[in-house]
Amino acid sequence: MSRNDLVKVNASVILSGKGQLDEYIKPLSRDILLFKTKIGGTYRLKNKEPLHHLSVGERLSFKRSDSDYDEDEIRIYNNAGDLVGFVPEADSPIFARLMDAGKMLFATIKSISFSNSIPLIEIDIYLQDF
Repeated sequence: MSRNDLVKVNASVILSGKGQLDEYIKPLSRDILLFKTKIGGTYRLKNKEPLHHLSVGERLSFKRSDSDYDEDEIRIYNNAGDLVGFVPEADSPIFARLMDAGKMLFATIKSISFSNSIPLIEIDIYLQDF
């Protein structure tokens, strides 16, 4: 094996470059629980129908957005790509900075309840660490 066949992953891991790097990194990746919160801004949604199709355990994706309302706004989408809410404004600054730095964040639904037909959706926010 020559030196050109090696791939440096980090300061302490050097792997043979024979296979796909994904084969090596996936077992090393892990999801780190960062925070527990509720989905915010559901009242702002024009289409509330997707909220009624969410399920406990479902993975939700995050996307940063340019908003006049909140510079740290993070939108939350379901698996079908429908907007289902926002990371609460009070919680979003740190997560926005992580996402702006290229970190991959996502959420899973912990519980769903309704109060006066308003959905209360508890989520766990995770950092996907590679």
